[in-house]
Amino acid sequence: MRTKLLLLFTLFTIATTVTTFAQTVVEAKDLAEAGQFEKARALYNEILQKDPENLAAIIGQAYNYSWAKKYSEAREQFELALTIDPSNADALVGNGYNLAWSKQYTAAKSSFQILGNLNPGSIEARKGLAYVSLWEGNSVAAMKYFEELILEDSKQIEYYIALAQAYLLDHQIRKARIALRSALLIEPDNRIAEDLLQRTYGLAAPVELDIWSGYSGIGDMGKFSLRMVQLTAQVSNNLWMYLKYDNSLSMDLASLVRTNQDAQAFSIGAVTPIGKRYVSRVEYGARFLPENVVQHIFSTEQVYFPSDKFSLKLGGFLGISDSLNTEYLVYGSVRVPLSSTYAIEPYYFFSRVEGAPRAENRFMLNNQFRNKKGYELNLGAILGMSGLPAEVEDKMLYGGYITAVLPFSRTVWGLGSFRWERGPIDELFALSIGAKLRLER
Repeated sequence: MRTKLLLLFTLFTIATTVTTFAQTVVEAKDLAEAGQFEKARALYNEILQKDPENLAAIIGQAYNYSWAKKYSEAREQFELALTIDPSNADALVGNGYNLAWSKQYTAAKSSFQILGNLNPGSIEARKGLAYVSLWEGNSVAAMKYFEELILEDSKQIEYYIALAQAYLLDHQIRKARIALRSALLIEPDNRIAEDLLQRTYGLAAPVELDIWSGYSGIGDMGKFSLRMVQLTAQVSNNLWMYLKYDNSLSMDLASLVRTNQDAQAFSIGAVTPIGKRYVSRVEYGARFLPENVVQHIFSTEQVYFPSDKFSLKLGGFLGISDSLNTEYLVYGSVRVPLSSTYAIEPYYFFSRVEGAPRAENRFMLNNQFRNKKGYELNLGAILGMSGLPAEVEDKMLYGGYITAVLPFSRTVWGLGSFRWERGPIDELFALSIGAKLRLER
């Protein structure tokens, strides 16, 4: 009798312990999903101290670490879980996403492929491979995966949003909008789909026409004229080309304003992304100066995105003519977002122009404010040293500017700019207004 009672007591104790562990695992999971990662970690540790091979707790702790962005710790726990049960689907899925979030894309794919081999046709395996393809920048593979997933389950809104992101990665804006509108038909109040759809209207349209005009004043002289016209077209998924007429020099160069002469430039250029991290721009044209002088102009700008938040920019200009000394400009900048709506971008410029015996140096600090609807305001300050002769004591120049982009509608945007600059000899102010006309497909 005593033996039976002891056995019943032992079984009751084990059942109670298992139930308690299970309840604690559920409680820890709820905390992790609520973002209370430290409290969840403490609960998981309590379980694992008493039962080091509790698979549910190990996997739960792994997910908790991963959601807390502690990817190395998460990987250790996922690998421990897979040592205990190599075919555990939850561990394989979590391990795949954790590796992808830490940008270990090849290893992430391997985890999902193992799951797919163990469970042929697994939705989780194919969905994981789709997201890894999207995050590593393989838009073609991502589009294929998500299109197939939508055919199997057309009510999953996340597939449409991810498919739209893949289209945007491939610069197929029209298809991205179709995918997002399909998502909103399923769930009209989905904020992610609506925000992403609205952001597509702030991207470059397939055809854009920019027109600027304005007034420039230098000393007691002033000039009102057409400043710039640019026609830009997307000629392929990864290539934009533009034609530009630039009359800025006629309005901003003191010697031309005082003599009422013009210096107009015509150029052609191209912009293309190179992978996920680079954008390249090149431009060639000719500037027609007074006295029948023609200057060939070359310019380029290279932008590198080391992360999703920062960008580095390096650019330059070269002007060559048989009648003038070679002119050049090089510049660089670093853009640092400080919030979702505000970024700073310090610039440095080094240039040499015709008639200046020395090179000019200037620093510029741009403050950019931009909301989700695409309204943009730039406030900047300029400080530098002009290229006047060494014997001139005061070479300092300084100034500031304001520019604005006002997307009134999907087809018409307003543009505005005011610049003031004080140099050793002249004071310049330039007020410009313009419009951007956008042709959507």
